[in-house]
Amino acid sequence: MHKRLLIVFLLCSTASFAQNITLQDAVGIALTKNLQIQIARNEAEIAHKQNSAGAAGMLPNVSLNASDNPSLTNLKQELANGTVIARDNVFSNSVNANVALGYTLFDGMKMFATKKRLKEIEAMGANKLKSQMQNMVSNVIQKYSYIVAQKASLVVVEQLLDISKQRYDLVQIRVTAGLANNTDVYLAQLDMDTRKQNLINQQVLIKNGYADLNTFLNLPADSVYGIDTLLVTNTTLQKTQLNTAFHTNPELLIAENNVEIALQSQKELQGVRLPLVRLNAAYGYALTQSQAGFTLLNQNYGPNAGISLGLPLYTGNVNANNVAVAKLQYKNASLSREQTHLNLSSTFEQAWQKYSNALIQVTNDEASVKTAKLYLDLMQQRYKGGQSTVLDYREAQRSYEETNYRLVSNRYNLKLAETDLLRLTGQLVK
Repeated sequence: MHKRLLIVFLLCSTASFAQNITLQDAVGIALTKNLQIQIARNEAEIAHKQNSAGAAGMLPNVSLNASDNPSLTNLKQELANGTVIARDNVFSNSVNANVALGYTLFDGMKMFATKKRLKEIEAMGANKLKSQMQNMVSNVIQKYSYIVAQKASLVVVEQLLDISKQRYDLVQIRVTAGLANNTDVYLAQLDMDTRKQNLINQQVLIKNGYADLNTFLNLPADSVYGIDTLLVTNTTLQKTQLNTAFHTNPELLIAENNVEIALQSQKELQGVRLPLVRLNAAYGYALTQSQAGFTLLNQNYGPNAGISLGLPLYTGNVNANNVAVAKLQYKNASLSREQTHLNLSSTFEQAWQKYSNALIQVTNDEASVKTAKLYLDLMQQRYKGGQSTVLDYREAQRSYEETNYRLVSNRYNLKLAETDLLRLTGQLVK
């Protein structure tokens, strides 16, 4: 009966509120329709597109440039040989066009550090998406399981109300026979009224549970639908296997990404202090024409190329300070990674203890519920036969109530602990 619930990424487009929505359906709807997931998915895609060799400056830049500049001027020139040229409204035109190439040959290895940084940013975007999805699935499981637990509690409330009605009827029979007094009738009536109020309160809890779940499913708050009747839990989790998978925790991977990003940023700033060597080449065409003047036509075209070198000699210690700050940021990122690991390890250990304890409690409670039911049935028969008091009957009913509620609560706690363990080990979303 108990088996592992493997959450699969279901691309569900819609859900019919009149029909059942299983836990897997709910997870699929959340992963598809939840707005936070859509935002995280877009951010991951942005990081993916920004990770390119061109963005890192590793590829050449090629541009086409062209210009055409006509002009109309009044011209007066006096040449060395005594010739004087004076004309109004002289039309001239200058045309320039070239294809230019710029390519960085060396920039202090800055471009390679930039490319690695962009790669880490892309990986961090994917890890953030996975973390968002893991948290979303965890929330959906918790909210869904809460409704299942509350509906199970509703069944208990209904059973207790039915038992209270039976007790009231028995007391009435005993009073008629002169074997009991009105005190027992009043107590039975009050108990039945309390059960009726508990029934109303339980129904309100279920409606509120639906409203909470619908928020994550991006559904109208008042949507109501059939759900699973049992909390399917995995009772065979092994701590050694979970410890092995712990390194895949998305939050831990994000901390690792931040460390690598800080390191590459430091290398980028260190590269700024080294020489910058660029190759510049172009193929150009230029034409200048004029109706009057010393030069009536000037035309040239052809390739040209050159190498430029730049070396920052003094920048007011700006570069040195930037590198010093980058080193501190790298150190902080490393410390933050260690702190994240400590926090997650502590949370993992607590989740494992909750899981282990809940597993034991559920096993014990299942046996206790059976015993409490036998005890209640026995007291009911003994009360009918006049062999026990109404207080004995009430005590048996109280024991039955407590054990049932405890079983529902511990099954819910077991599901929460299991979900937390799978989230912490990055196994909720496959």
